[in-house]
Amino acid sequence: DGSNFDYLIADNYLPWKDIPDGYETRTLPAGTWAVFPCKMKNLQDTNTKMWKEWLPNCKDYKLGGNYNIEMYAPPCKEDILESYCEIWLPIEKA
Repeated sequence: DGSNFDYLIADNYLPWKDIPDGYETRTLPAGTWAVFPCKMKNLQDTNTKMWKEWLPNCKDYKLGGNYNIEMYAPPCKEDILESYCEIWLPIEKA
């Protein structure tokens, strides 16, 4: 019904290393991504705006898959909430 999606948190995949127990790899199809940069302290607000404002008002693109990705940079030593992250949303031409 379109209300479910996979929620992936990505890390760099190093094929010469073993995948730890409890982790899995996924191969995502090539495509176009809308990337929403933010800081950890704004992650939830960015996520909400992405789904409730940006996507419904985007005339040129539509959702291109049933998944999205959050990418986290190494934590900021001074304040973890200032750490950089991105939300990646698969999109395709409308």
